[in-house]
Amino acid sequence: MMQLENLAGGYMNPPTIQGVNIKIEKGEFFVLLGPNGSGKTTLFKLITGQLPIQGGNVFLEGKNINSFSKLERAKKLAVLTQEIQVSFDYTVEEIVSLGRYPHQKGIIKILSQNDQTIIDEVMELTKISHFRNKPFRTISGGEKQRVLLAKALVQQPEVLLLDEPTNHLDIKHTFQILDLLKRQQQTNGLTVFSILHDLNVASLYADRVALLHEGTFLEVGDVDTLRKTDQLKKVYEVDIQQQSHPTIPKPQLLMTPGYSNKNNRTNFEQSYQIKQTDDVIHVAFDQSLRTISNGVIGDGIQWSSHFCNFHVSKKYNCANPETDIKQWMIERNIPHECAVGMMTAVKLKDAVIVTKKIDGLSMLVLVTAGADNAVDITNSTHELEPTIGTINTMVFVDAHFTDGALVNASKSATETKVKALQDLDIKDPLSNTVATGTSTDALLIGVTQQGKKTPYAGSGTVVGKRIGSVVYQATRQALEKELHRVEAGR
Repeated sequence: MMQLENLAGGYMNPPTIQGVNIKIEKGEFFVLLGPNGSGKTTLFKLITGQLPIQGGNVFLEGKNINSFSKLERAKKLAVLTQEIQVSFDYTVEEIVSLGRYPHQKGIIKILSQNDQTIIDEVMELTKISHFRNKPFRTISGGEKQRVLLAKALVQQPEVLLLDEPTNHLDIKHTFQILDLLKRQQQTNGLTVFSILHDLNVASLYADRVALLHEGTFLEVGDVDTLRKTDQLKKVYEVDIQQQSHPTIPKPQLLMTPGYSNKNNRTNFEQSYQIKQTDDVIHVAFDQSLRTISNGVIGDGIQWSSHFCNFHVSKKYNCANPETDIKQWMIERNIPHECAVGMMTAVKLKDAVIVTKKIDGLSMLVLVTAGADNAVDITNSTHELEPTIGTINTMVFVDAHFTDGALVNASKSATETKVKALQDLDIKDPLSNTVATGTSTDALLIGVTQQGKKTPYAGSGTVVGKRIGSVVYQATRQALEKELHRVEAGR
């Protein structure tokens, strides 16, 4: 559809754009990325003829773009620039109608019924119909951007060049506009070539991206190109990390600011408070911890500062546990947005809390444990109804873990729990084999992210073994309390 061949040009000598090569396919959403001053807008102006080409060529449908007349080019190519100033006092609808000019015939250009139908449809699509009669100069910057996009769309181009199309738009309207463009691409085969500043938005909508650096393409590829953080750091000169979007297979980027509070190290033993009642054990830290958990709320990898284990009756209705825990936290003025919440039918007075410092590694471990719904995951063939968490484990460590180390630590704690169950010969009542856990165990690992970064915390590491020793101690004590209670009740 469009091809740039050794394209060079710009305001400077040597030229800003130097030997750019790219082929954009028909119906593709192609995004140009790069910091301010990298030449993105200059590249667009070379394509549209606003700046003279000093070297190379631009081809549209296999023909040199200079071979098209201005009218022919306007039928195939529409442009939305960052400039939103209009010299004359036109209404919104008059601005949009200018986009139909290339399609009007005759010396006197008059809007046909077909032109008006297209204008009306596009104004509805871009959600500007309700202020169609307003003077363009009186509307907001975001509204002006949508009007100029509508003007470009009524041209019915084959290629749409967009220089920051979401400039001046809030999040809602940014996604509305890009969703609209994506639908036009997918349903009408529109080719979109867009400049975007937001790397995360680009990842969500682009089919391919090009990373412009010092006038040439450093990298061109699908959106997984944005996983190459070393390239991004080179271009943007910012510490960048990537992670996957939670619901679609696209990368999302995290920028780390230049300031650092790593020197503000806190004393672990003095950084938290524990409040324990018959209804809840609440551990509150002064600063957020990096956590991994399968709690009722706060699951996954998060930053959290409040950790709650709520007691409920064995007859508790499990229909809406997340809603219930959030409500209980609200009643106690605990911010559930930055909290991990669990629940258990085990009496909280039987909870075991262990604090230990081993060779400089400080830990706090909290376990509530029962064995009523013990299961052997390798032998039980019955699918059990959801019940309240029986072995709930919270492990807090004054250390700096990678996400991989958090997973390692979770494995270490789980292996430790299994060992405690084996040593106490707690069995699955259905299979009469040694249990590996209970049907709804909950686990939390929380780390302060202080000190030297640790990439591993598995059972073969020193830190993993230290976690294991403390978790084993707490889990075994909690299970023994439960066994003694059951024995005493017989």
